[in-house]
Amino acid sequence: MDVLFSAGSSKETSLLSEEAIKDIALNEVIDHMGGDPEEKKFLKKLMTELPADPSDMIFRQNILRDFIENEDLCTSLNEILDQIKTLKLFGGVRKATSEKDTTLYTLLETLRELVVYVDVVENLHSVLSKSKINSDGLNALRDSLNAVINDEKFASTKEDIRVMHEDLSNVRAAVIGVNFTADFNIEKVSAIEFVPHGIRSKYTIMDAALLAKVSSPSMRFRYEDPLLAAMAPKMEKHLKSHFFEVRKTLCKYLNYDSSFLTEMLEGLTFYLRSANLAGRLRKNGYQITFPVIENTSGSHFSAEGFYNIRLAFNGETNIVKNDFAFTPDERIFILTGPNRGGKTIIEQGLGLTSVMMSLGLFVTADKCSGLPFRNILTHFPIDENLTINYGRLGEEAVRIKNIVKASGENTLILFNETFSTTSASDGLYLSKDLIRVLKEKGSYVIFNTHIHELAREIPEMNKWDGRGDITSLVMERKDEKNTFILKRAEPDSSSYARDIAEKYGITYEQMTDKD
Repeated sequence: MDVLFSAGSSKETSLLSEEAIKDIALNEVIDHMGGDPEEKKFLKKLMTELPADPSDMIFRQNILRDFIENEDLCTSLNEILDQIKTLKLFGGVRKATSEKDTTLYTLLETLRELVVYVDVVENLHSVLSKSKINSDGLNALRDSLNAVINDEKFASTKEDIRVMHEDLSNVRAAVIGVNFTADFNIEKVSAIEFVPHGIRSKYTIMDAALLAKVSSPSMRFRYEDPLLAAMAPKMEKHLKSHFFEVRKTLCKYLNYDSSFLTEMLEGLTFYLRSANLAGRLRKNGYQITFPVIENTSGSHFSAEGFYNIRLAFNGETNIVKNDFAFTPDERIFILTGPNRGGKTIIEQGLGLTSVMMSLGLFVTADKCSGLPFRNILTHFPIDENLTINYGRLGEEAVRIKNIVKASGENTLILFNETFSTTSASDGLYLSKDLIRVLKEKGSYVIFNTHIHELAREIPEMNKWDGRGDITSLVMERKDEKNTFILKRAEPDSSSYARDIAEKYGITYEQMTDKD
């Protein structure tokens, strides 16, 4: 039973690059989803594999809706997930249990696994039956569990477990006979008898850890005790006799397959942690919505009243929301505006919105529709230490060449201050060549830049061959203050050099503390 892909899905996905994950701050979203370190590992795996089929996106959306709308379902699933984790630790039904394997440890491990398996099936079926669920995925899971529970083999398993528990519960202690030499060396362990009651003794010759060694050869003594060493083979011999019926019963379940439960662990965790995050955002007053997935040619991607989820993580209030749309007729946007005006936050927000849309998650917007991008490529500034082999421009050239090679019609590319370390004239020349080739390839692009002259040349660039027009966007500034509002407009009169100087704090006013 797959809870991440719809029936008949090819399960095709595209993998986000580590660079894109870092640039759009996806790891920050994963961190806020919660969970233990092991959960975060497979959450990152799932969150960076973008489904290709819109049917899979919708399939996941509907399951997540059920989680978000059923608080009791989430509460119960938290406990059931712990049981599934335990079941996974057993590694599936223990094939090691056989006619010749009669150690107490192996028998008890197999029995414990069967107990957990039965509990998980019954508990998961119960919570799904009690909850109001609408998704195809959870309805199919409930029906599958119902079939398991109503199967005669499952009923037989429950009864066998009950009988075995009764048998094992009769054993409370073991009575042994030991012959010693004159100097108290062990001569012989002569008898072992299991009794259904505890034994009180004047002397204690072993602690709990040493007792565990008898039942588990994989464990180690804290110290070597000759009495225990002499007892071990005798204990094993008597255990074989005493647990013969238990072993015989357990061998019936050698091929019992619990993998259909353990294989859902990652998917159920994905939904549970996503629902928990959605609940926290709503509780704190932040707007979320499920995007409408449209596999049409009319509108590729649009978001109304969207904002970067990182602002919510930071507890920001009075967040400025923006509208944005990519269409087949408008594919490339040149974004300019003042330093710290919100350009990078806008870019990251759009990247995260597309990723979360692909994954079947909610997005932080009033409305969102269209088709998310198959791939997201990014070019953000990197650590100076990583440019030592090529220099800044050389490093940018290598990365840009790889981006162009990987780009296509269904690719979103986010550029952030690309070529900003070159002169204005060089940056303009290099940027125009880059945008021209991406226009010909039909890619969707946001080009965040301080090179205002680039935006002024849009009318000329729109004469180039390629699909879609190039459009100028600016981050608004009013009364000498940043409004963080995205609007269609020509770049303002601020120069490239002035913006760069402000970014690095080297304007006259900044250096003389007059700003």
